[in-house]
Amino acid sequence: MSSGVPTIDLTRWVDGTAAERAAIGERLDAALRRTGMFLLSGHGVPREAVDELRARAREFFALPRDVKARYAVEAACDGGWLEMHPPGGVGVEVEHTAGPPDLHESFYAGPGHTTGDAERDRVNYPANRWPAELPALRTAVEVYTGHLLRVSRVVNEMFATTLGLPVDFFTSRAERATWTQNLSLYPSLNAIGGVADGQFRNGPHTDLGTFTVLSRQFGVGGLQGHDDEEGWFAPPYDPDALIVNLGDLMELWTDGRWRALLHRVLPPSAGAPDEELLSLVFFFETDPDTMVEPLPAPVGGGRGAAPVRARQSVLDKLGVTVGGEVR
Repeated sequence: MSSGVPTIDLTRWVDGTAAERAAIGERLDAALRRTGMFLLSGHGVPREAVDELRARAREFFALPRDVKARYAVEAACDGGWLEMHPPGGVGVEVEHTAGPPDLHESFYAGPGHTTGDAERDRVNYPANRWPAELPALRTAVEVYTGHLLRVSRVVNEMFATTLGLPVDFFTSRAERATWTQNLSLYPSLNAIGGVADGQFRNGPHTDLGTFTVLSRQFGVGGLQGHDDEEGWFAPPYDPDALIVNLGDLMELWTDGRWRALLHRVLPPSAGAPDEELLSLVFFFETDPDTMVEPLPAPVGGGRGAAPVRARQSVLDKLGVTVGGEVR
């Protein structure tokens, strides 16, 4: 179903004429109305940075469990390691459907900003838990996310222009954005021994922020998106392209004109029992205190959604409390 998921060349957008940008914007708008997903080429993220981060992530996940446990998340907005099937569960990810736990483990890192307000920093800019045993992981994350922040700025400018808004409409509201770099390991069937009925590597969900930038590996038990015309589909794969998909905040911001992508990662398959995949998932939001007010029609979709404060909407879905109150 490649017609519903276009490839947008960021270089052509940056260097293009007004007419060329308008043509790209039409394709982008159509894709975001239909699926909330597109491939991004010409992004300028060096292959070396991608490969280095994936290699260092694999080194981290290969560490003994007791070593990784030193960096385990303790609350839903923490940075650090999240084990598969943690006792009692940790609400780092919202479960949109009831069922068995997802088959992946993750390591989370964020911007590390500080404001002087310890409670606000705890929920907006949680401290990173860098493993002392693997200092190269921190370096690889910082190099990669430096490129992703540059890409995210241009994507935000592209979104604003496509909507006919001032080019800095989104970027001016994302100068100290909250974001999370997630390294997710999807183990092989042979490694876990079996899959329960209804179990996925990552169950059906939408992301919580404005958009997500994904570097994925192709697999039999890989990524699927959903749209109303085709149902579940496998997006096109290009090893040199990134995937961008919209999250809940952007769907609300456009008042339903654009949609957050419903997606999932299939369980490991008996047809590829040794398949192990590792995804680099960059969740981008906006400045935490940004008031996200749904855009009025005809720019917005006319759904009539209520405004929300950006980070508060994410924390509410995670069940995170601030000072005894849900934010």
